[in-house]
Amino acid sequence: MSYELCSALQCNVCLAFAAFPEPNKSTTESQSSMPTCSGCHLVKYCGKDHQKKDWRFHGEFCCAVQRIKNTYNVKHPLHLSSSGREPETFEEMEIAQMQLKFLLTDALKRPLKTYEEEIISFPSVCGVCFKIKDSHICPHCRSQAYCSLQHLAEHSIEHKKVCHLLQLYYCPYKVKELPTDFKLKYIGRVNNLHKSNLKTAFETVFNLRLPTKPYETLKDYQLFAYASDFSCIGTICFTMCHLDILSMETDKFIIYIVGSTVEPRLWFQKIHTQFFFMQYPLFTTLQLHFIGPETLEAVEENIHYNFLGQERNVFYICYNGLFQDYVSYFKGCPSLIVAFNCGFSEYSQLFKGSLAEKSCEATPTSTSSTRTDTWQKGIWEMLLFFRVPIVFTSFTKLESEFDFAALRKAADIGTFKMHVERIFAVSKNPFHDLRPLRQCHSDDDEAFYFRNGYIQAIHTMLKK
Repeated sequence: MSYELCSALQCNVCLAFAAFPEPNKSTTESQSSMPTCSGCHLVKYCGKDHQKKDWRFHGEFCCAVQRIKNTYNVKHPLHLSSSGREPETFEEMEIAQMQLKFLLTDALKRPLKTYEEEIISFPSVCGVCFKIKDSHICPHCRSQAYCSLQHLAEHSIEHKKVCHLLQLYYCPYKVKELPTDFKLKYIGRVNNLHKSNLKTAFETVFNLRLPTKPYETLKDYQLFAYASDFSCIGTICFTMCHLDILSMETDKFIIYIVGSTVEPRLWFQKIHTQFFFMQYPLFTTLQLHFIGPETLEAVEENIHYNFLGQERNVFYICYNGLFQDYVSYFKGCPSLIVAFNCGFSEYSQLFKGSLAEKSCEATPTSTSSTRTDTWQKGIWEMLLFFRVPIVFTSFTKLESEFDFAALRKAADIGTFKMHVERIFAVSKNPFHDLRPLRQCHSDDDEAFYFRNGYIQAIHTMLKK
């Protein structure tokens, strides 16, 4: 099974969709072809074999839902907010979902897993009246249910705004591994990169066209996903458009990637570093420091290759630990500090009692027992690299505002008084990942968001 992709309208094991009939046909058969779990009423299966196979994964969650149903004497877990009846408004549905998430977090004694959040946040209910009935679905994305043809038609204009994003999000090809080599060859650089975006830049350097409907075939989706993996290196190159590169008078560029996780293996492979050298050919050496407690492995590795008629060197230094510990161990000065999808404010004690903290606490998965501040000291150490550009990305606009506030707060309460100066203000990142993510949390109004969705850059100076 794959919990990288889950939908209340799909089999919870093989991701198969129910055989929903065409709009002008009877709906009776479709309901029996994809039975719902009788315990939690939140997931479906294409057959009893897959339901049995899933029990060792689904059982703990399902039993917790059943205990909640019995405690509150409701037939369906989403009846919690309306005295046992079905929710009739968006507000009632939202309250029911928040209550269920809170009760499950307490019952399971752990944060909800991503797929558990998803099946609660996006249940199989009518998109108009919120009835727990899915007689019809959108024939294009197959991810929005309706209780009747009338409601399907009524919702068509509003649903059209997100249908394409849903098709991308629930594309079954997304769980397939990408080929290791697409055998693409660089044709040329991107002129005026600061006016470009990820899709256009990828098409330009490889002289190809990305599919407009990447969810239709495996080959198309994999090329689309491959282009998305250039988001991190594209974000760095976009940032460098705003820096005085020529004044550096060096052929070496050093990047500290803070809060690193899987970056070294996925988004900074040889072909990605070639994009960097294509855009900035005066550099011959790229030194990448991946720093974070979730970095995959602590290794040092060098690769050398000839590109654009010059020998290029890429150094990978991976440190499995906190940034404040790394800078005491490795004495050096970076050319650029980067934090992708930084989450500066998410666990920061700098925001104790603030709106940012309340926003985090509104999320059932952010419990006081699991929230640990991993950023405060790290942010302070970053700010001590005076005049070194710091670029950081965030998933949503709201999150980006909190992240900047966390950084400003650290500058104000530290030992040295320092001035934070923007290199450029927060904006939508034109080099964000192309694959959408769905928003499970009601405190943020962006229904869909993207990895590296928003970008901003600063540097610091001592206050006189």
